[in-house]
Amino acid sequence: MHIDREFLPLMLVATSFAGGLIFSTGAMAQATNFHFHFDGSMSCMSPIPVSNAPVSGDGAGALNPDGSVNAVITQGLLIFKTQVPFDSKLGPGLTSAPGGTGQVRVVGRNSLRFIWNLPNNALVVTINVRGRSCSASFQVNLFPGKTQYTFFDGSMYHYCGRPVMTSSSCEIQ
Repeated sequence: MHIDREFLPLMLVATSFAGGLIFSTGAMAQATNFHFHFDGSMSCMSPIPVSNAPVSGDGAGALNPDGSVNAVITQGLLIFKTQVPFDSKLGPGLTSAPGGTGQVRVVGRNSLRFIWNLPNNALVVTINVRGRSCSASFQVNLFPGKTQYTFFDGSMYHYCGRPVMTSSSCEIQ
C-alpha cells in the first residue's frame, strides 16, 4: 500500500485518535463511531425573550481511516433544533453550515474538536477518547467586540446570554 508522505502525519494523528493503526492485508481498520449528548440552559433577549430555556446537543459520527469525519450535531434551544453536518477532512478548512460555517480539528493525540461559527460566537464540542471510552465538553467562545451570543434555529438568529451546560456524555460505538 502506497502512502503519500504529505498525508502521513495527518493519518497518524487521526488514527491515534481512533485508537491506533490496524493493518490487515494492506487495509486499514474500520471507522471509529462516536455519540455524545449535552444539556444546559440559556436566557435569550430576542427575538423571543425567555429565561433559563433548555438547550441541548446530540451528535453522532465517524472518524474514518482516511482522515475524514462524517458527523451530524443537532443543537436545540426550547423547541428550535438545528442540524449541523460535518463532512470534511480533519484540519483548518471551513465548510458551509446552517447560519455560518463549521470545521473539525484534531487537538492533541486523543481529541477532536467540532466548531460551529456563528456571527457573534463559535459553539465548540470537544471529544476526548481514551481507549474505548470518551468524554465530551461544550463551550461557547464570544468573538471580540460582541456582547450577546447567537444561536441559529434554521431560519433566524436568537440573541442570548452565555449558555450554562449541566451535563454531558459520550460513548464510542
